[in-house]
Amino acid sequence: MRTLNRRDFLRTSTGAFAACSLGSPLVASRFQTQAEPTRIYLAFFGSAPSRDDTDLEPIPNEEMVRQLREACPGIEFEVRDLARGASFQTILNEAKELKETGYDGLVIVGWPRDYDLLRTGVPTINVAVVNDFMNNPYPLYPQHRVITASLDPWRFCEDPKITERMFQDLVDKIKLLHMLKRMKNERILTVTDSAYVNVTYGDVLKHMPEDYNEQILGAIGGTFGTHVKKIGTREVTEDEDIRNLWEHESAEANEIAQRWIRNANRMMNTIESEVVRSAKVYLAMNILMKKHDATGMAFHIRTLTKNPRPEDAVFPALATSEFQLNGVVAKCQSHLNIILSEMLLQYAYGRPSMLGDYAVDTYNNTSMVQHCEGPWNPWGGERRVPYILTDHRERQIRGRSTTGVGAASWILYPEKEPVTLWQIDVLSKEVLVHTGTTVPMLSGAKRYKDHFYEMM
Repeated sequence: MRTLNRRDFLRTSTGAFAACSLGSPLVASRFQTQAEPTRIYLAFFGSAPSRDDTDLEPIPNEEMVRQLREACPGIEFEVRDLARGASFQTILNEAKELKETGYDGLVIVGWPRDYDLLRTGVPTINVAVVNDFMNNPYPLYPQHRVITASLDPWRFCEDPKITERMFQDLVDKIKLLHMLKRMKNERILTVTDSAYVNVTYGDVLKHMPEDYNEQILGAIGGTFGTHVKKIGTREVTEDEDIRNLWEHESAEANEIAQRWIRNANRMMNTIESEVVRSAKVYLAMNILMKKHDATGMAFHIRTLTKNPRPEDAVFPALATSEFQLNGVVAKCQSHLNIILSEMLLQYAYGRPSMLGDYAVDTYNNTSMVQHCEGPWNPWGGERRVPYILTDHRERQIRGRSTTGVGAASWILYPEKEPVTLWQIDVLSKEVLVHTGTTVPMLSGAKRYKDHFYEMM
């Protein structure tokens, strides 16, 4: 694990983080499809060497296009190729109108020659070809939403795996364009009684600017085009369907709860009725999302009933894990930066994430991400990790295995897996990143005793 510098430590140890999934490379995941395709303008420029310099045969551009289309379902490529008769001036003229003509991104393979191609206003990937000139104006890139990639069509690399990695990296970056298209149609429902649409952290006495809601919603809309709607406890507890769900038996909630119990390694410190209540929270969140036409959700209240007693407290920890099994982003706190971060990963690569409170133990060289929720399918797909059902740390009933203790899962993630902790900040337009490897938890060279993990 890399050493955190002082700035990284101060920045990352002050709040919640979205920790990305574990395991195999992201390129192994497939696209998530959406109703409206993503339109990409793909332009090929000539590349060295010339036909006089070598007898090597490059991978034809047509073959690269075929491979990209196969790897990128849900994306329509409009191809222009200078080697096959396309006019440079035509490409330049069309590129200047990409935003107006409804394109979602631009991919340029080779040196663009005219830097106006990097100022189109749509997200752009400039692909360098190995052994070609790279007269690229890198200072322009952050200003005009341009990122880089590489290709080795001449197969100059001694190791063919490197050539393949270049192609897969390009596919991954095209997935980001696909994700940005989807984000324009996403609708987040944030459920909190905070005065702010985004629950803030840090100094609890800190006063946010009077126009904080307008600032962050404007930044979200301007950056992603995503819509956010806020409701509070009243809208939840006065909903007739939710009230009926809470007050009566629910066969669907019982079925979900029994599946959670059946799939768990064991249950400790909580009871079956608390797991059923958690299943009712999942169903209530579904009700709210449907009624408010939401595609994602941040749920920050702890009751489904008016005038709740301490034993009536509910927690959405298990509900969020269930949503993740179905590819839906729903979190148990209204941190909009966090839910946006998780959406980006989920929609680009099909990977769920874990919301977590972050801490650093410098003596054990360990970063810790703690929370009541996390994915049971961190790689996406059907692969699962074991978990133990337990009570909730924020329970108002100071006992164990009794009504009101709530339910959560102690997730047993495997050791020696790569992990990336990251979070976007839409107001500052920054991304905080920290990487590491999971440490042994239950066997081998453990860093902490068992009761430490039970307390987490």
